[in-house]
Amino acid sequence: MKGLGERPMIKARQLGNSKAAALVETAVILPIFVLLMVGMVEFSRVLMVKQVITNAAREGARAGAVNLDDTEALTAAQNVSENYITISGVESGPATVTSSLIAAGGNPAVQVVIDYDYDSVLTNFIPGIDGTLTLRSTAIMRRES
Repeated sequence: MKGLGERPMIKARQLGNSKAAALVETAVILPIFVLLMVGMVEFSRVLMVKQVITNAAREGARAGAVNLDDTEALTAAQNVSENYITISGVESGPATVTSSLIAAGGNPAVQVVIDYDYDSVLTNFIPGIDGTLTLRSTAIMRRES
């Protein structure tokens, strides 16, 4: 006869089946969870790089807009953009910075276009998917006269 506070004894075999089921569930869920976490980190990194090249293009266009000489304006825009990318901690190798003088609304302006080939870590493990994503940012600022 059992007392009021006593539990029925669990057989060792039932306990072993419970542990095995937990192990199988973990083996199924863990890879999905890890893939989800790595995907979130990768997506966050893409957004960070996009923000850096957007700011670099804006800073370069501003540097070119304040220079009155055309050649100095283009050189300043190019150098400031490249330096901004490097200082931000983003690898500057895949970045292509192009600066040009254009007319925006009938006024002279400086345009800076940055193309960045982002190499994804996550998609390199999946066969058949290209791991390179091209990010582009353009900034146009009217020249000061």
